[in-house]
Amino acid sequence: MGMNKLETYIGIEPFNVLVDDSPRLRELVERARLLKCFEQNCRLRLVKKVTRDAMLNAWEEMKNFDRNRDISDRAQERYEKSRDIVINLHPLSYALENRAGCCRYQSALFFVLSYEADLGDQHFIQSAPVNARLNTVFNEVVIRKTSHFVSIFKESLKNKSLDYLVENPHLFEQPLEYLSDCMFYSYHRTDHGLVLVGQLHLHRRYAKVVE
Repeated sequence: MGMNKLETYIGIEPFNVLVDDSPRLRELVERARLLKCFEQNCRLRLVKKVTRDAMLNAWEEMKNFDRNRDISDRAQERYEKSRDIVINLHPLSYALENRAGCCRYQSALFFVLSYEADLGDQHFIQSAPVNARLNTVFNEVVIRKTSHFVSIFKESLKNKSLDYLVENPHLFEQPLEYLSDCMFYSYHRTDHGLVLVGQLHLHRRYAKVVE
């Protein structure tokens, strides 16, 4: 089974994050398009920065909350909002509006902005198990046959002890290739430019793109 071409990223749901249109997304898209003039490796660094700056790490905000110390109403509210974003499923616009997101929102946003910045020759949204209870979402961008594994989650952490790679240093080498009823998303450079594709169940990186 080949990959099926998609006309737009609006409406895709990588790992349960609906990419929906919003004023904030359009603003970030315009910023990403301005990065096309930069060389690819520089462009990669800049797209990561735009994505990282768009939202706080909600997982870290939640984990850093100390019930014995953070007794103010504002701290409680920030914790509840961060927990809601991490635990429950929301569209990307919700994370952008609240300027906070965990790995799945960060990965979805990085994918969209990378596409708009014309970044790389291939780009895959990946997921891998941290442990038996928890998966994380990250990105793989291929530039001139070299894979760059990008975790905006990891890069946005201030408390590095929360980095998943501490527990599983080989995390990026273990992407899931099959998930029942899951649509895997990627884009690929062709003679006609970047092509967005989706692939149900299986994530075969070298499957044929159906144009």
